[in-house]
Amino acid sequence: MAWYLIVAVVLASLLAIAIVLQIVGQTRERRQPAPATLLGPAGARRHVRLRGRGLGPTVVVEQGAGGVGPLWWAVQDTVAEFAPVLTYDRLGRGWSDDASRKRSVEQQVEELRELLEIAEAAKPYVLVAHSWGGLIVRQFARKYRDRTAALVLVDTLEEASFFRPYVLNIYARFCMILSIVAFLQALGLPRLWSTLFGGSREIDARSVALAQLSLRPTMYRGMRDDFRSLARLPASQRESWLAGTFGALPLVVVTHGQPFPGPLATVERHWGAGQQRLAALSTNSRLVVAKNANHMVQDDEPAVVVDAIRRAYDAATKGRSLAD
Repeated sequence: MAWYLIVAVVLASLLAIAIVLQIVGQTRERRQPAPATLLGPAGARRHVRLRGRGLGPTVVVEQGAGGVGPLWWAVQDTVAEFAPVLTYDRLGRGWSDDASRKRSVEQQVEELRELLEIAEAAKPYVLVAHSWGGLIVRQFARKYRDRTAALVLVDTLEEASFFRPYVLNIYARFCMILSIVAFLQALGLPRLWSTLFGGSREIDARSVALAQLSLRPTMYRGMRDDFRSLARLPASQRESWLAGTFGALPLVVVTHGQPFPGPLATVERHWGAGQQRLAALSTNSRLVVAKNANHMVQDDEPAVVVDAIRRAYDAATKGRSLAD
């Protein structure tokens, strides 16, 4: 047999093994109970983790693009020492039920409102958002001002700094990469590699949950779909909000101190000015720079994020000024 036929047979065999591993692995994982609680009607259940005690307000964490609850569990457990705090997976993400890939930001605002009512989370809410999730919580706070006690925006998008042609072009290429990664995940190649060379097993619940999700194509499709949704926003939603939009609503803006790496460095050009505009949305605000953090501030400097949430919570419940 010619050498190239041997190579072809070996590669085909490895691909077949990878596909079988992917099917078996995902089937096994679907049969396992979700790490936290599933709430909501059949077909629209959300994966929810609620920690902490107290009468409220409830701290509610909204994820970035494609994000899932476990990314915030470490911060959540610390915040739970002084407030009830809820993390969740949006529909189509993590362990939540599937959903249309073309839902608008407005639809997801309503899905958040519905979830918080089902979860019976104590109102009003201290809404904490990372990255893309800032679009949801800001619209929620504007539409449901009476249910919003405070906002904490962690390295979130600001319209005038993001909706620029060169930035949108970068994320269009990023979406292509995510599609390729999702395709490779569907073939089971990363799972095969992990099986052969994965090394030690993760032992804590957060690491196990994230390890499982990282081998599912849905995680990368979800991130891609969230980024694609930005291209569907109408022109009216691509402009900066007016200063003072939220009056004196307590608002803490946390932004990264380490520049974006690689091709994302061009996004850095207008990012700082955008974060200042976000802070100007309230007359009772604070802008914090996490000096040693990149975009995943909750991982790089969790103490900074926890402190921001505590300050916003105290401003909402004790009337403290964020300028102090």
